[in-house]
Amino acid sequence: MRQIIKKLYIIIIGFLNMIYQKKKVQSDQIVVMMTFAEDVLPIIEALNRKGYKLTVIGTEKNRKYIQHLEDIVFLPAGNKQVFKHIKALSSAKVVVIDTYYLIMGGFKKKKQQTVIQTWHAAGALKNFGFTDRQVDLSNNKIVQQYKKVYDATDKYIIGGEPMAACFTESFGANEEQFLRTGLPRLVPYTRLDVEQRQQELKQQYGINGKVAVYVPTYREHKQSNRQIDKQKFEAELPGYTLLSKLHPSIATEQQTTINLQSLMILADVIISDYSSLAIEASILKKPTLFYVYDEADYNRTRGLNVFYEKIPEAYKAYSEDDLMHKLHENSYAPARLFEAWHEYNTKDSLTSIINEIEEMVKK
Repeated sequence: MRQIIKKLYIIIIGFLNMIYQKKKVQSDQIVVMMTFAEDVLPIIEALNRKGYKLTVIGTEKNRKYIQHLEDIVFLPAGNKQVFKHIKALSSAKVVVIDTYYLIMGGFKKKKQQTVIQTWHAAGALKNFGFTDRQVDLSNNKIVQQYKKVYDATDKYIIGGEPMAACFTESFGANEEQFLRTGLPRLVPYTRLDVEQRQQELKQQYGINGKVAVYVPTYREHKQSNRQIDKQKFEAELPGYTLLSKLHPSIATEQQTTINLQSLMILADVIISDYSSLAIEASILKKPTLFYVYDEADYNRTRGLNVFYEKIPEAYKAYSEDDLMHKLHENSYAPARLFEAWHEYNTKDSLTSIINEIEEMVKK
């Protein structure tokens, strides 16, 4: 039934696209589709400063991120606004997206338009796209539906060659599609005195000693992450404070309210599983311990990629007791394990992608 609904949706988008087919592309108009604000907000702010006419399509909870910016049109996401979405997309010179949007499967680009995918992660340890084991590759209709969405992207922003390999395998991307600019979301990290900021944050939150930050990835069907017993953890490891930040879809009242970027800086060690946050934290030189209690089940359901398989077993814990023992022994993965993912991530990455967009606008 879901696939039928998706197919009908794409047909409707195609019909609406015909209505606005003759609408001219405007060189100063850019549309940004925002689900993950941290990935596209730096681009929005930079383009806004340069005077481009920006339309942001996003959920209401993300409206707050652009309220301080003038001359930006905000369109709430959702089917009620789909006419306005297609109208905005039809005249945009550049479209920036940050994840999979079904609307792109029905939207017919004009020759002068370019779609840029920022993606919403610094890397990948789990399968996605066509490599996701939940995708039935034997069902040609489903495959073609996904392919229409993936084929809408012209350019992919990458921080290192491992991500190019992931996009090639997962989306069928080719060499000409990669923008080796580095990721705008990571620029603030490159300009920090990390140790100084870490001490400031510890003082701000009244934390003494070391901080372990638990940031597990999303589980399918909103399945709960296994939470770490904070009381037991801090009793066994008295030199540590444990802070947990679960995926937004399964967040609980027990978790910390400190924002993710601050947590990355606060951490002395990251506890993760198959999340890309281990890769993100490595640009801050933060070590990681992988708490992978459901590794076999997750690999069977979703799939883990070759980059995960390369992580030495010494850095993996399969039980809470094992996790605490490894922390006590300082047996965690050094940040250099993920250096290749950051080959292009520099303090100038945002400037580089804005320069690329400005070149696209001129064509």
